[in-house]
Amino acid sequence: MKFVGLLLFLCLAVGGSMKAMSANNTNKKDHAAAVAGTYNGEAFVEIMQQKMKLKLELQRTHRDSVIVVVKDFVLPTGQKFNYRSTGVSVKPEVKDGKTVYKLNISFTYMYNGMPMKVTATGTIKDGELDSLVKATIMDAMETKVTYKAKKA
Repeated sequence: MKFVGLLLFLCLAVGGSMKAMSANNTNKKDHAAAVAGTYNGEAFVEIMQQKMKLKLELQRTHRDSVIVVVKDFVLPTGQKFNYRSTGVSVKPEVKDGKTVYKLNISFTYMYNGMPMKVTATGTIKDGELDSLVKATIMDAMETKVTYKAKKA
């Protein structure tokens, strides 16, 4: 009886440690969890030649995708910009022995009644987000926005 109890205890202990090891491996591959959070920084809008504070949130949806959320970003015109994306893929790359995460997104937005196409690329390294946003208004005028932020 003691032998069966000991065997059962060993099975549970080994099973528990294997589960913990598999959970650690899963976390290493959970790229979305690595980048999820709130980022505080400044956006420089080329066409307006102005810097503006911008808070951006990345919400984990799956191990390899996030949702980008911008709330109440006030433009110099007084217009508030709110945005919530669909799933955005998080792609890891290794550079100089460190993992760097890449994000790409594109969407259309109505700005003062004019259609605007927006494409953005972002790189997250060591909790810092650098991104470049290109906005084309009415297929004619293009402007760029750079955004640099740190994870809060």
